[in-house]
Amino acid sequence: MTTEIIDPQLRRNSLGLSELIFQGVTHIAPATNMVFTFPIIALKAGPDMPLSFLLATVICFFIGNTVSQFSRYMPSSGGYYSFATRGLGSRAGFMAAWSYLIYDLLGPAGSTGFLGYLISDMLRSGFGLHIPWWLIALPTFGFIWILTHYGIQLSTRVTAVLGGIELLIMLSLAVTFLVHPGPASRYTAPLDPAFSPHHFGGILAGMVFSVLALSGFEGPAPLAQESRRASKFVGQAVILSLVATGAFYIFTSYASAIGWGTNDMAAFAVHSNPYYAMGRALWGTGWWFVVLALINSAIGVGLACTNSASRVMYTMGQAGTLPDWFGRIHPVHQTPTHAIAFAQLVGIGAVLLVGLLLQPSYIFGLLETITTLAVVVIYCLANLALTSYIRREHPASFSIWHHLLSPWIATLALLPVLFVTVYPIPEWPYNIVPYFFVAALLVGFGYMLWREARHPGALLKGATMLVGSRSTAEGDVDWDQPA
Repeated sequence: MTTEIIDPQLRRNSLGLSELIFQGVTHIAPATNMVFTFPIIALKAGPDMPLSFLLATVICFFIGNTVSQFSRYMPSSGGYYSFATRGLGSRAGFMAAWSYLIYDLLGPAGSTGFLGYLISDMLRSGFGLHIPWWLIALPTFGFIWILTHYGIQLSTRVTAVLGGIELLIMLSLAVTFLVHPGPASRYTAPLDPAFSPHHFGGILAGMVFSVLALSGFEGPAPLAQESRRASKFVGQAVILSLVATGAFYIFTSYASAIGWGTNDMAAFAVHSNPYYAMGRALWGTGWWFVVLALINSAIGVGLACTNSASRVMYTMGQAGTLPDWFGRIHPVHQTPTHAIAFAQLVGIGAVLLVGLLLQPSYIFGLLETITTLAVVVIYCLANLALTSYIRREHPASFSIWHHLLSPWIATLALLPVLFVTVYPIPEWPYNIVPYFFVAALLVGFGYMLWREARHPGALLKGATMLVGSRSTAEGDVDWDQPA
């Protein structure tokens, strides 16, 4: 008798539509963006932030269409790695994956590291307690590490709970703003372009930054192999997470303008922490609930990004474009444990590097600016790949709207996002970000050539590795009979 040894795999059919939706929502980090990004948008759009978010949500639907379409035809735990490889070739696919890892490893690290700085500063100013910021950030990384290591169901359920609490707290705060409007607020002002400092031009400028606040909706895609009816549910989750977060931003930005005072949004834009000021004024000691929402947001985005990034690294390890140990699965928990560990170690290294060599106050802005450049590259490559992939492999299903116009509209809309990130040239240390990002891409390109020379054919495996094929009309996927 012979016994066949089967290598451990990701836990299939573990996630339903609701878990995937919260994976997308928390991957966006709504509370964090509300507190830190809304003032930047207000600087451009004034009280008309809701109009900027409305336009940005429409633009993001075009970008989300790309992920949804790819997930319908070729669901994969590789996400953008598999999508871009299948559409544009192995080298473009690898560079898309490299950019994705920059984005999904540094982005949550920025939130976690800055959370440590924020809480440390609040404890010092409010209670006279001097706790180093890194002593708060490091246990947070450890908590995320443990939850993602011990199973996809555990981490996604915790993500859903944290995301729900985060949204509930910030929505409650927004309702309070509406009940207690700021001085001289007009309820119609946030809907009238005439109140924007530069009218419609200001709304468009605000839209550019609003697109960045919505990035992250693609988070469900790498969880395809662990999803039920992945060919259907993943695409739906991408769109529904956009709907939910877009509506949340539109409502909370409207309420924020009313709560602060629609005639004084310039002060809102330059205030060091307008939500702290309004929270203390309206909720008293209850303003700590806002801090709780930020803690939930940082942990939630850390869980979501670790789950997504680790699945992409796992797929690359299986294909051979990353070392083999990235592609190993824990025999009990059925998670890519080495990839998860690597994600946390990179995040810890990044925040310590910025926080100790520069200043902890730079952690969020510096790392998030790097991820902005990375996400623009990812989205553009995927948009171009969709047209090529459908025309070549599914010509009978080719749609001018879904597979040509939508991805190209999305790509053109992303160009202003790229432009405002690098020009006008920001002050130190943000002015070094473009050079750092280009250097990171060059390192990735050099590694790709070295890996290709050492392991011929590894790059080509990205087109088929862990890519499933739709087997039923309900969206079930056959992972053993790849597309």
